[in-house]
Amino acid sequence: MFTKSKLFTRLTFLGIFVAVVGANTSARAENCVPLPVVGGLGSSVTKKVSLPTIPAGALGMLGIDLTHNNWNTDWAVSGTAHFRRYVVIVSSPDGGPFNIRMYLKYSNQTSSKFFDQKGVKINPSQPLRLVGYPRPGNQPYQVNLFLNGMDSLSKTFKAQAIGCY
Repeated sequence: MFTKSKLFTRLTFLGIFVAVVGANTSARAENCVPLPVVGGLGSSVTKKVSLPTIPAGALGMLGIDLTHNNWNTDWAVSGTAHFRRYVVIVSSPDGGPFNIRMYLKYSNQTSSKFFDQKGVKINPSQPLRLVGYPRPGNQPYQVNLFLNGMDSLSKTFKAQAIGCY
């Protein structure tokens, strides 16, 4: 049987618990927005990993067509944005290993590498989420993904970048 003091104690505890959990939940809530692809439409790209680039001087003078790889993708960051973090989401229906490098590029012609691994296995049913943080007091103007690898040639991937306040 509950006494008034036990009931008061339990209700007080429950009230404090709800207040703490509610405060922590709202503190974790973020507002994230997709970033636009540079030179493209929308905020995501779907690509098939191409062959490496043939250097212009090597075969171009002999009349052989040069290839251009598609290993780089950039997303633009608005000059008025003040994101706390950047997330790049990469998925591949083909799965398998990819070499992945990611950078935040700054207007002073420098960049911060926030991911660099070879042979990254992407599970077809689980996108890879990579997080980068801007330099203190400085926002990048672009987020860059560099994805390639001999084991990933002709494999399809989809990538998107978002900025979170």
